[in-house]
Amino acid sequence: MTEQSSTQVTVTRDYRFPAEVVFDAWLEPAMVARWFTPELGTMVRTDIDAQEGGMFRFDQQRGAEVAYHWGQYREIDRPHRLVFTWCAGDETDARAASDDGSSLVSIDFSTTSNGCRVELTHEVDDAWAEYSEQIRWGWTTILNGIHDGLNHNEAPVQRVANDTLRVERLLPGSLEQVWAWLTEADKRALWLASGDLPAREGEAFALHFDHNSLTPDNEPTPERFLDMVGGVSTSHYLLQFNPPHLLQFSWGEGEAETPSEVTFKLQSEGDHVRLTITHTLLGENVIANVAGGWHSHLTVLGDRLAGIEPRPFWALLETVEADYLSRFSSR
Repeated sequence: MTEQSSTQVTVTRDYRFPAEVVFDAWLEPAMVARWFTPELGTMVRTDIDAQEGGMFRFDQQRGAEVAYHWGQYREIDRPHRLVFTWCAGDETDARAASDDGSSLVSIDFSTTSNGCRVELTHEVDDAWAEYSEQIRWGWTTILNGIHDGLNHNEAPVQRVANDTLRVERLLPGSLEQVWAWLTEADKRALWLASGDLPAREGEAFALHFDHNSLTPDNEPTPERFLDMVGGVSTSHYLLQFNPPHLLQFSWGEGEAETPSEVTFKLQSEGDHVRLTITHTLLGENVIANVAGGWHSHLTVLGDRLAGIEPRPFWALLETVEADYLSRFSSR
């Protein structure tokens, strides 16, 4: 800021996501396009040079007009603090990226018991003091948009039929990268289960689940899952294998429950991949547990792909499974 007197507007919001996840949402173009006031228009340009001294530019189509915003990153301390200048104007200004630093945004991220807290302060010249409430509304809307965007990335499992669950997750990376996390045993072991896939469709294979190894937090195993300590193996048949878009296999072959089927579909979306999992032929007695399982395993996968420490698996499973039991019992 210059030495002129200034006005500060501060907005605070809590998230149930780790600070690393919320921090990264400010610097990933696909996420910015999702949270930047979508109710006002459609993003047509999202340029980000995520380094100190780097510039950003956001162009949003709002009816017949285009709103231009740009600025420069002054401080990037992941996942604790992000500081940047903030400018708005016409296309000529945006192209010139003129920036006198008279509008400064500082964002502090702190860890809470349930996730993190974000405190955003926008410091502007006193000449803009009369617009304080509009500034507050704008940043409140953006912080809410980030919450909604992250929730979309961790969308809940949907019960689309009595015996069928479906879930979509938008994951960072290329098709080939995400496909590897589905099909390569060493990578899959970090979020779901180890085990090599067979060479041909129709052949049998085994998956080995070791839930206590999924997250580094040495959390206690819930009593009802103590028989899984040390790992458990399950039998499957490979039904479809079409890299890097489609994987399908049976679930529960040779076990007490009736075999079910799981289908993984991958679709590229910019620098992200949309993963859709459909699990069908499920019995009523297992459907909430399966929903909680997929939700928890996919959360670990998302954390792994984001390069952050995965959240404790068992604690997450206990929480989300209870939610699915309640939700599905009301059908």
